[in-house]
Amino acid sequence: MSKTDKISATIVVVLTAVVVYFLTNELRGKGNQLKITLKHLDWRWLLLGLLMMILSIFLEAAATYVMLNKLDRKRTSVLSLLRVPLLNFLGTGLTPFATGGQPAQLFGMSRAGIESGKALSVILMKFLVYQVVVVLFFIIGYFSAEHFIYAQIDPTFAKFIPFAIAIHAFVILGIVLVMFWPAMTLRLVHIVLPWTKKFMSAERHHNLTIKIEQKIDNFHKESRRVIGSWSSLVGATIFTILQLVVFYMIPYFVIRAFGYVNVNPWLIVTMNIMIVMVISLFPIPGGVGGAELSFQLLFSPFVKNPATLIFVILLWRLITYYFGLFAGIIAYMIPARKTKGGQHGT
Repeated sequence: MSKTDKISATIVVVLTAVVVYFLTNELRGKGNQLKITLKHLDWRWLLLGLLMMILSIFLEAAATYVMLNKLDRKRTSVLSLLRVPLLNFLGTGLTPFATGGQPAQLFGMSRAGIESGKALSVILMKFLVYQVVVVLFFIIGYFSAEHFIYAQIDPTFAKFIPFAIAIHAFVILGIVLVMFWPAMTLRLVHIVLPWTKKFMSAERHHNLTIKIEQKIDNFHKESRRVIGSWSSLVGATIFTILQLVVFYMIPYFVIRAFGYVNVNPWLIVTMNIMIVMVISLFPIPGGVGGAELSFQLLFSPFVKNPATLIFVILLWRLITYYFGLFAGIIAYMIPARKTKGGQHGT
């Protein structure tokens, strides 16, 4: 683990401790509410929520698999690509603005035997599909629940929504420019690389330049292949939609676990969509603190009992964040095995 990773992990631990302290501190003097909460707790609904999380991981691995070319599909499998979403959870959960997600996925795909240039284009294309689907979900959810959002939700939270959608739109535009404007990519590389000459020998710098140019060329060729393969794009889009649907449903199962039978599933999904969008604004690893506060503001109209709401927040984060984080650590520690082609696999 690098020094930066250790600092991020320390920040996550410290912030988690602070969040747990403040949430549990709110339970003081609420003994009767706590008894009512635990009395209605149904673990079967929590198990369903955890199963939704696991299913979303499999669906993300499937989205990665369908974007590979036929040869790479023969060399690997959906199961061997499970390391990719798990490492994605680890990378996004330990870095500000989730910037470590793509490098972590690249590491996971290399472990599965995928060449780095191809892997990078697949990762970015999958990320582009993900961003587009997230924004579409947001637009649908926002306009279908706009009245509820501004009538029931704290106005402070509502103000963050336009900034969140702007950031996601900017990310989509940036990916499109990088993937389909190779001349600009090479121009940027040739601007940056001369600055690295002072840190290495001339021969090493020359070899590095050639290697990067080859990687960029492979990257753009693979990008064109993926774009030209409608079956891959449609398959990845379908799996991404299913992945997000089951992920967005997790708070519904957690709330149902505490006896709230009449909650509206679509409104729950919509509120979770808002949270996923707004968390991207917090420059904190895993959005720790911001996610919990956002959840409290958005879901208080559904869960009136303050003690129950605290338990819902803690269990929701345990399933959707900490489970993925620890599973990612395990995936990182498991050594790669050899595939049929002699490359490393899961």
